[in-house]
Amino acid sequence: MLKLPIFILLWIGMMMIKFVIAVLGLFTIAYMWKWRNTPFNEVPKWTTPWLNPEDWHGTFNHYVNSLPRWWVQLHGANFKSFWHYHAIRNPANGLRNIEWLDLDNVPEKVKYHSPKYYDRYEPSILRQQAYKPGDEFNPDIKTCWYLAWQGWQAGFKIVHIWNDERHLVIKIGWRVEPANTKDRDRPQVLIDDASFASKILIWRKG
Repeated sequence: MLKLPIFILLWIGMMMIKFVIAVLGLFTIAYMWKWRNTPFNEVPKWTTPWLNPEDWHGTFNHYVNSLPRWWVQLHGANFKSFWHYHAIRNPANGLRNIEWLDLDNVPEKVKYHSPKYYDRYEPSILRQQAYKPGDEFNPDIKTCWYLAWQGWQAGFKIVHIWNDERHLVIKIGWRVEPANTKDRDRPQVLIDDASFASKILIWRKG
């Protein structure tokens, strides 16, 4: 595939940008605590690289202190929880607010290659299909992967199901996947501002 070297170069470039923003975010996020209950569009513009459009106050998924409900239930809504979520778990997630760095999904422009199409390449969903109660293990679902792209922005993901509790996930690139070839009922922010992600989980439980 002629585009593959360009995909890899863009991934490397984005990783370098994300690294710099993530390091700065260790300090910036602490300062942003003062705006935790300020509406997304009213927070100072210089905070854009760290401003999570999914979870910030005034957007569709926030709970209190600009944190998602499930995170608050697990870790509370205090300063430590806020800092850990935005600076450690989702560093540089605000880069999706920068138009020339994000990806706006257009179904008819999305291409992909995958041994088998799935609507979602999520380990928990794949495991349910691989380990159906009363059935033998389905080896076809043990390992699956895709390379999807729109123009020069691509995303790669591989999932391997180790057993009924553990899995491997390696992911790099923009959040474009085979299912993006179809119109789906998703929050507009996930369509218009698909972020860049990188993840290596070798022995993840869940």
